[in-house]
Amino acid sequence: MTDSPVWLVTGASKGIGLEVVKAALASGARVAATTRSPDKLTAELDDPHLLALPMQVTDEADVHGAVARVEAELGRIDVLVNNAGYSLLGAVEEVSLEDVRANFDVNVFGVLTVTRAVLPGMRARRSGRILNLASISARVTGPAQGIYSASKAAVLLLTEALDAEIAPLGLHAVAICPGGVRTDFLDASSSRRPATTIDDYASVAGTLAALDRLNHNQGGDPALLARALVTIAAMPEPPTRMYLGADALHAILRTTDAERADAERYADLSRSISH
Repeated sequence: MTDSPVWLVTGASKGIGLEVVKAALASGARVAATTRSPDKLTAELDDPHLLALPMQVTDEADVHGAVARVEAELGRIDVLVNNAGYSLLGAVEEVSLEDVRANFDVNVFGVLTVTRAVLPGMRARRSGRILNLASISARVTGPAQGIYSASKAAVLLLTEALDAEIAPLGLHAVAICPGGVRTDFLDASSSRRPATTIDDYASVAGTLAALDRLNHNQGGDPALLARALVTIAAMPEPPTRMYLGADALHAILRTTDAERADAERYADLSRSISH
């Protein structure tokens, strides 16, 4: 098994992260999985090719220590899956700056910190894949989703720029943009909402009510998503953006059509500043 690929998966205790760990192990990989309860994960999966370890993505020293441990015990990291994250839902005016900063600290700076810790080893070997969990919300947003969408848009464009930088070295980064997936992502354990609300934002309340109805009824299967990531990681030339789920595909096609129509409608005004 020493020649089998090594995956590092963050946020692996449940949901998509846990399914990615299972799918990677099933593919024959060795997997390092970060979680707040490594003993629980080890007992649940009981696989000799699993290394479960604690790591806080918001703590740079902790991240570098965990990456060093994985490289020491498993030899290298071939595939990084930045999955750790959570949603912050509410009107832009309602959510506190403290909550916004905390959300970006995990969703954006956590991705950046883990990626930067893993890259030196990948560059040295001229081999590696980085799969960053973004979201269709990075491209399609609405009431109550502004902060979460902004964090995922940052991940999307960070990944796109990173891929352009590392592709000449034989590495690739992919922004994974799922639609709705049946996990506990919208539960209180994985989602935050503002402590106080503003009555004027009826559209926000309507969106939150719709999301509550959608919770655990989403069309996406987390196990199938995880298998798709195994496929993507094995691609010689993966796409920089990968939209997963029929809803995500429909949404991105509709959005790009609308953006093209707007660009064409206002083409003269766009050209007017070029001189």
